[in-house]
Order: sequence, then C-alpha cells, then structure tokens
Amino acid sequence: MRIGFKGFMEQVITFPASAEVKAGYPVTIADTGLIANSAADAEFAGVATAGGAEYAPVMVSGYTTLSYSSGTPKCGWQYITADGNGGVKIASSGKKARLVVETDTAAKTIGVIL
Repeated sequence: MRIGFKGFMEQVITFPASAEVKAGYPVTIADTGLIANSAADAEFAGVATAGGAEYAPVMVSGYTTLSYSSGTPKCGWQYITADGNGGVKIASSGKKARLVVETDTAAKTIGVIL
C-alpha cells in the first residue's frame, strides 16, 4: 500500500511580489506585505506554487517536498530555514518547527507539512 500526504490541509494564498518569485522556492513576507524568494537563514512563510513577477501563489499550509542543502533531516518536528538558493536547511532553533514526514537522503529532499 502506498501512503500519500498531498492534499492534506492545503491552503494557497496569492500575494503581491516585490521581485520575481520562483516556483518551488520558499518565500518570505516583508513588513509591506510583499513576498520575495527567501534569503539564506530566513524563516519562510510558505512555498511558491508558481512563479511570478507581480503576484505569486504561496502554499502556507499543506504537504510539500523541498530540497535541502545542509543539516541532518529526520522525521518529526524540525526547525527549517531557507538556504537562499530555493531550498532549505535543517536548523538547530527557530520560531516555528515544521513536521517532516519523509526524508530522502539520496535525492536530498524532505517531505514537510507546512
């Protein structure tokens, strides 16, 4: 039997963008309400489900797969920050822990419930 997490509590909100947002990248929301691709070490609000220069849809809740560049992922609650290159890294602390439900160390990806 195959298990699946896609579709679980998915919520996507369209935000105005301050610059070109890339699909699949973690995004940060500025004080102005504009989103941008997250910088390294930033805690991210969600993941862009499509790219856009003026607006972009952002998954703020639900399951997504993210590439990771550093740290040792494990299933369970983990602090995750953006790596500044469209992926994430496992952090030792943060404001909000994310639920990691899958890890693939060969592909360097994690499945996360946002």
